[in-house]
This record gives sequence, C-alpha cells and structure tokens, in this order.
Amino acid sequence: MDSLRGVAILLVVVLHAGESLRIAGAAIAGVDGFNLFLEPFRMPVLMFLSGILLPRSVAKTGREYFAGKVSMVAWPYVLWSLIILAASGDLRPGGVLQILYLAPTYLWYLWFILVFYALAYPLRRIPPLMASATGFAASLVLRDGSRPGMMAFLAAFFFLGAWCARQPRFVEQTLARRWVPAVGAVSAVAVGVFNVLNHDVLYRAEYAWGVLGGLGVVCWAFPRLRSNRVTAALEFVGRYSIVFYVAHLGPIMITLALADAAGLAGEWFMFPLLLVVAVGAPLGLAWMYSTREHLSVNLLFELPALKQRPRERTSPGRRAGA
Repeated sequence: MDSLRGVAILLVVVLHAGESLRIAGAAIAGVDGFNLFLEPFRMPVLMFLSGILLPRSVAKTGREYFAGKVSMVAWPYVLWSLIILAASGDLRPGGVLQILYLAPTYLWYLWFILVFYALAYPLRRIPPLMASATGFAASLVLRDGSRPGMMAFLAAFFFLGAWCARQPRFVEQTLARRWVPAVGAVSAVAVGVFNVLNHDVLYRAEYAWGVLGGLGVVCWAFPRLRSNRVTAALEFVGRYSIVFYVAHLGPIMITLALADAAGLAGEWFMFPLLLVVAVGAPLGLAWMYSTREHLSVNLLFELPALKQRPRERTSPGRRAGA
C-alpha cells in the first residue's frame, strides 16, 4: 500500500511540474498527454488508500481519533496553507478564512480528507459500502465540475476503501480471477483515452467504471511486486507522502522562476530538472522527519502535543491512518 501511495504522490509531482511548464509557455506535449491519461485515477486512488485504514482508525476512542486527525492532517494542512498564501503574497484575512471552508491552495486533498474523517466517525456504524454508494449517487445529481460533486465522487472511493479493508478475502478472491484485472485494464485505458480526447470524464460517476477498473489493476499488481530498492524507495515516499505532497510545488516554482529569468524555461532539461528539485527537496525533509531528531522539521508535519509517535519505524501506511 505504501508503494502504491508513493507512485500516486510522485504522479502528482509530475502533474505539477508539467502544468508549471505549460503555464510558463513551455509545455511538453508528451508530458501533458501522460498527465491527462492518468488524471481520472490519481486522486481516487489516494482516497481509496486513505479509506483502507479507516476501520482501524474508527476503532479508537473519539478523543484519540480526532486528536490524531488534528495532529497529523489538520495541522499540516492549515500550516502549509498559510505558508503557501504568504509565499504568494495573498495572506489576506479573507484568504486565510477560506482555508477553513474552501481550501484556496493545491492542498484541497487534505481538506477533503478532513471532511471525510469528520463524517466517518459519527457514521462508523453505517456499512461503508452504503456510504460509498451514497457518494456515487450524490455525484450523479450534483452539478458536474462543482466542488460538492467532486467531493461526493471522491468520498465514494474513500468509503469503498474502508469496505475493502473489511472484506479482504472477498477482494483477494475477486482479483484472483484472471478476467477481472484484464477487464479492469481495458476499462481504465478507455477512460484515460477519453480524458486525453477532452471528453468530460473527471470525477463523474458515469465513468466510475473505468476508475474502478484502474483501481482493480493496481490492487492486483502491486502486491505481486518483489521487494527491491525501487519498491523500498516508493514505500518511503508513501509513508511520508504528506511531506512530498505539501512541499513539492515551492521548489518547482522557484526553479522555474529562476530559469525564466535566465531565459532557460524552454530548454529540454527543464522538466527533468523540475522533477529533481520537486522530489529532492521533500526527500531531504522526509529523511529528517523520519529520524524524529529535528523538532522544527517535525512541527512542519504534525503537532506532537496532541499525538506522540514512537521513534522506530511503524507499520506500512501509518501516515494516512493517523
């Protein structure tokens, strides 16, 4: 699960590096096509993975549950939203207030997760599959492209993950049928191609079959990966996904601004350079965070006063299941 989350987060980095070049007038056609193809899948997969850990989270007391979410999700969301607004020169009272109800920066994923967690605990006795079906149904009737419609669609995958976590044997037996990942791959490719061809498929329940197909493929494939240096690196990224998520865009924008000032924004090496800085800077922060020895770094990503965490390495997926 950590390696899959690591891949999803790295794809978000690729997306923002490509979009930054496009905004700067130096778009790379192949990168744009790649990002468009994967656009319907990135966030639903991340939501699904967060939902997988929900049953373990709601088993805690209410105090432990909400303290963990405030410490490990709400705190970095608010702190980094303020950092981003300050860096963009938009630290107005109205903009700061929007952090609470609108998510005015690219950290909207954390805001969505907070809303889902807030709903999940009081709804913990409702079957997750019912909550997922309700999300899909709501996204059908809500206006396409609206924030509520998008939230309902992603909530469906969040609660679907919680249901799958409670039915591991059923999921395993289903994916063991060879035709299931095959059909899933075909449906995922179809939806990805539709998106590349500018069909309106993003966060629409009418095309959820393709997203579910893609989810089935990765859930079938990733458990079959052999442990090696690559998977270990991906697992590290996945365990500290919040560091890479909140801290990657700043290095991209700084590097691109410097390159633009030097007249190099359109050079062939800019995209790989942006990837290097967008992964390298968060990687350094994640390493320092993992050592638990730098309080100033720890405070960027959690509020220790609410939740104490052990120094030793915890089980896979612990970051999203706080």
